[in-house]
Amino acid sequence: MGNSSSTNKDDKAARFFENAKKKFKAGVDQEISHRMMIQREVQMAVNIAKARDNIHIFGSLWLTLTTGVVAAHLAKVSVPKSVGLPIVIGGVVLGNMADFAYGNKLARVNREAEYILEHERARFVPFPQAPFARFYSSEERAMLYDKATAVGDLAPFSLISRSFAPKKND
Repeated sequence: MGNSSSTNKDDKAARFFENAKKKFKAGVDQEISHRMMIQREVQMAVNIAKARDNIHIFGSLWLTLTTGVVAAHLAKVSVPKSVGLPIVIGGVVLGNMADFAYGNKLARVNREAEYILEHERARFVPFPQAPFARFYSSEERAMLYDKATAVGDLAPFSLISRSFAPKKND
């Protein structure tokens, strides 16, 4: 009887430690996920703040240029027609920045990133030498590498680029 009770206690202890290990791992996973979420939010907030700062700097420059051109035009002073190009391009660039900083561009970019992650995951397959390459399936690796050609194999560089690199002795 001594053996069966000690085996029973060993089983209970093993289950206890296994459950404790699972709970600990779940807690660690949750903490890591929470910290990742906070880091992501901080990085997004910094990017939005940078876009707003760029709007303040470049918007002031663009507004100064545009105001000067309009004032010169109203004063009947000749202004080169080439000045119109930076005004138009600057307006488009500032509109893009404003859309990111104050509009819904970030939501649209996130939605596109979600689509890429779901439907174009093969774009993220690393080189086979990467330590995390094993996490990608052979189908995902085949989607990327089978369709691609090494740059050195494309003409006209294929004639010279491979001849300068030392050959690997197998």
